[in-house]
Amino acid sequence: MSELSIPLVLPVAILTAWALLVLLIAPFFRETPRGVAGLISPWGVSLLGVGFAFAACMKQWTAITAAGETTAYGMVHVDRLGVFTGLLVLGIGFLTLLLSGRFLEREDAEHGEFYGLVLLALAGMIVMVQTTHLMVLLIGLEIFSVTFYVLCGLTRGRARSIEAALKYFLLGAFSSGFLVYGLAVIYGTTGSLFLSEVATAASAHPSTALHAGLGLLIVGLAFKIAVVPFHQWVPDVYTGAPTNVTALMAAATKAVAFAALLRVLVGAFGEAPGLWAPLITWLAIVTMTVANVIALAQTNIKRLLAFSSIAHAGYLLIAVVCLPEHGVTAILYYLTTYAFMTIGAFAVAAVVGRGDAHDERGYDYVRSWGGLGVRRPLLALVMTVFMLSLAGIPPTGGFIGKYLIFQAAVRSHEWLLAVVGSVNAAIAAYYYLSVLMTMWFKPAPDGGGVAFEPLPPSIAALLTFSAVAVVYLGVAPERLIEIARGLAYTLL
Repeated sequence: MSELSIPLVLPVAILTAWALLVLLIAPFFRETPRGVAGLISPWGVSLLGVGFAFAACMKQWTAITAAGETTAYGMVHVDRLGVFTGLLVLGIGFLTLLLSGRFLEREDAEHGEFYGLVLLALAGMIVMVQTTHLMVLLIGLEIFSVTFYVLCGLTRGRARSIEAALKYFLLGAFSSGFLVYGLAVIYGTTGSLFLSEVATAASAHPSTALHAGLGLLIVGLAFKIAVVPFHQWVPDVYTGAPTNVTALMAAATKAVAFAALLRVLVGAFGEAPGLWAPLITWLAIVTMTVANVIALAQTNIKRLLAFSSIAHAGYLLIAVVCLPEHGVTAILYYLTTYAFMTIGAFAVAAVVGRGDAHDERGYDYVRSWGGLGVRRPLLALVMTVFMLSLAGIPPTGGFIGKYLIFQAAVRSHEWLLAVVGSVNAAIAAYYYLSVLMTMWFKPAPDGGGVAFEPLPPSIAALLTFSAVAVVYLGVAPERLIEIARGLAYTLL
């Protein structure tokens, strides 16, 4: 379709317009007002913008057919997979904004551009998932990547924050180079960047050059997904970036990157899995094993969660190799539950952690969580829910997510992946449960630990909603599984 259909691009248009609006009003607010007045601040306006974009995506979900709809000369392709991922990303963005208001005030990092950059990042992510054209996918990826380069350095007085921004920028640019070169090779081989036409060319005229282009594309996406050995940036960036930014990166980036990977591998190259399945298999094994073993030695909660994020990428790669009817369902379910438990865990880390604009000595270390179960039992309780879910222990969504992935491996006769994944899940349980042991059974550090302020209502709402969602998805997963199963055949 050559003409531009406004309803199909409305979520991106809303987010972009709201980002500009937020940047215009930001100079009039030196800090986020408390109470109802906060709703007209950049924080409140940003929440409203994400809500409108979410409503626009919901309208798309009910309006489009199973095959999806196309506009802008085929560059925008809105199907159920893209809308589902867009809704997930917007939900993650909304929860991140709930966390950010009082967190930025406490960290002396209330810069008005933060909210505009978050909205632009969400817009870029939706662009990336609502297309089957590789160039538009690259554009969306670069939009949200550039915003994250800036957001990582938001706490400007901290050396670790500036270091995180610089590392992410350098390695992000490096990975983009692989992507661009891969796209060039694919275009030179097939004469198109539309995934449907690439799929046709891959089936009819496979060539070494096309396989090389696919390999470069996988390497570029592997940096964003953070799989071993392309994970080097994750521990330092997650640790140095502000905790609210880390939460958004950990949950949202993984969701859109895996959606793109599914379109490329299972969609465009699904007829020839022998080209890429062995590579993905060993990437999954190495990623799970290396990340979980290194995580055992971590004493900083953000660094521990960083290696946990890498390990979860390995679990998700298991499902990529499996049969689409099982693997895609498992991935979409797992990404949804992972979003809630990751946002929740980083939100608790943001509440417990302390620092000022320049000094971070002892910031976010697990040992400072001693006695948390006595000092703040409700906070320790919700963190327990998130840790149990990350470990894959019932009755949480994380348990169902791992069960679906290992079940998909068994049904697809991927016995090696099923065994290695199960062993790694057992290894990971140790460091998740060690956090719980510290909170509930170890005394507070000398000096009585951190003196907590009253929990802001926005963060209390975030933690409550996330914990309830994690438990609900573990107790009643049927509806989400049914929705995810219906998306397994709409990749192109």
